[in-house]
Amino acid sequence: MGIKFWWKKVPSFILFINFFLDFLILIKNLFIKKYQSKLKVICVGNFTLGGSGKTPMARYLREILTKKGYKCAVLLRGYKGKFKGPLIVDINTHLSSEVGDEALLHAKDGLTIVSKNRVKGCKYIEKLDVDLIILDDGFQNPSLIKDYNLIVVSSDRGIGNRLIFPFGPLRESIRKGMKKVNMIIKFINPEQDHYSLSYIHKYFGKIIDAEYLTKVDAHLSENVVVYSGVADPNKLIFSIKNNNKKVISSFLLRDHQEINESLAKEILIKSKEKNADIITTEKDIVRLLGANEGSFKGKLLIKSNVADLDIKADEGLLINDIENSLNLIRK
Repeated sequence: MGIKFWWKKVPSFILFINFFLDFLILIKNLFIKKYQSKLKVICVGNFTLGGSGKTPMARYLREILTKKGYKCAVLLRGYKGKFKGPLIVDINTHLSSEVGDEALLHAKDGLTIVSKNRVKGCKYIEKLDVDLIILDDGFQNPSLIKDYNLIVVSSDRGIGNRLIFPFGPLRESIRKGMKKVNMIIKFINPEQDHYSLSYIHKYFGKIIDAEYLTKVDAHLSENVVVYSGVADPNKLIFSIKNNNKKVISSFLLRDHQEINESLAKEILIKSKEKNADIITTEKDIVRLLGANEGSFKGKLLIKSNVADLDIKADEGLLINDIENSLNLIRK
């Protein structure tokens, strides 16, 4: 979630800091060579540091574009994965330590390429039978030119105090970022809207409201133990409770935190003590893939139940805007 004051309201006069930081970013970017792909590149990004739901949105986008007949490839850096790429991710052979947990999620859906260098990854995809490239993150990276920018915002966090890192959570000023945006997806949360959303609504009109729908197997025990290292696990806890489950113990991990033997053992013991089923997310469980069946991690993999995450949004409006903006013709 970042430093607490990042999400607090600050006096408007402090925003002058952004002009100086934007200038430094501009100078840095002047020396970066930019590449225009032969294919259309759709970027799913955010304004702020950290997780905001980019990967679920990128997966949703691939799903709805595929239904319309487009052949999509997802390109991402493979955060915390050791492989540089470019390479095609194989859910059956690769581990999260090699390509990152998010890459494994995308690989379950279709063609996924990991490349630390996005331009090299893009050139690799151009040789494949693909219509569109979906870029998971990389909105602020100038090396690869994007044809359509889809920005994800959470209603309870907004854009924080509107200051650029390290004084706030922004990667660049909103004034600069807004100029590149084609559409904003605002995920509605049960908490009160963050004050900074009023700024977004004032200066940008193309916003689609969306919500996460979490489904839990009704046959699981009423008492459950939850472990998760998603960006905001408290929202997961809230949604599980809305599925008529009682969360008697929760292990809230850091985003992308590794699940080691000690932690896996602790979760299993708590589950046994409370006679409770174990619930986690797809993103968390892929970190356990490849674990020895006799290890605690292997046992946790077997015992874990995945909470299914769906996205509800106006897909027709989104698809039409993408097709019109990119002059796409369905096959």
